Amino acid sequence: MPMQPWFPEAKLGIFVHWGIYAVKGVAESWSFFGGEISHDAYMDQLGGFTAERYDPDAWARLFAAAGAKYAVLTTKHHDGVALWDTRATDLSVVKSTPAARDLVGPFAEALRTQGLRVGLYFSHNDWNHPDYPTVRPSRLQRPWVDNRYAMPAEGDENPEAWERFLKTVHRGQIRELVENYRPDLLWFDGAWERDEQQWRMGELREEILALGPDTVLNGRMLGHGDYATPELGVPITPPEGPWELCYTIGDAWGHQPDDTRHKSVRE
Repeated sequence: MPMQPWFPEAKLGIFVHWGIYAVKGVAESWSFFGGEISHDAYMDQLGGFTAERYDPDAWARLFAAAGAKYAVLTTKHHDGVALWDTRATDLSVVKSTPAARDLVGPFAEALRTQGLRVGLYFSHNDWNHPDYPTVRPSRLQRPWVDNRYAMPAEGDENPEAWERFLKTVHRGQIRELVENYRPDLLWFDGAWERDEQQWRMGELREEILALGPDTVLNGRMLGHGDYATPELGVPITPPEGPWELCYTIGDAWGHQPDDTRHKSVRE
């Protein structure tokens, strides 16, 4: 299936990296994964997430004025906290924070009002769900992922729990996003912690396109996406086919109070 023509012509998209990690201004998910703060301290941010300054209409007007043609919102990062009222888990800003409302629907509606395409980020990883760290890949692509939030110790695998996670949480939440919000683009992340055999990404692609035939899928699907997504540096050799450089305005992805080294206009 050919790439949807709007994407290679879009040129500029805006990436909104937002979640409970903005409350304390810590690194998204990685801060507890790497032990910079405790898991309890990280999750305490749920109680302070009010989204009181959430104004998707103003965001969309700004994006359009900047010349963007699409925007992407982090609907669920590796911490597993969903920005919509997911039925798959209780860990959402609707059920677990003072914000107590869906933050994805108004974002999508505001973008469409401005004529912008809707992109939704979704992490395959879920470092908070007990059924997620239950299988190990045949080999570790990145040694530092051998972390108990990501996978079990050798000999403690539970394939049944993994299949339950894959069906109920992973596939269930992606289906909710596609059916509820009809995104033009799904921006996946986190595929490195499992094998293709475990994720069954080819099967996932078919499921998504059956629900939304025009959906563009980024490349973090172990070979089953539409375009490459290098980060934080222009590749010396351009990837084959369409690609998108994902770049931060400062040094961090999400809000951090000390992140004040904003990139120049030229950058």
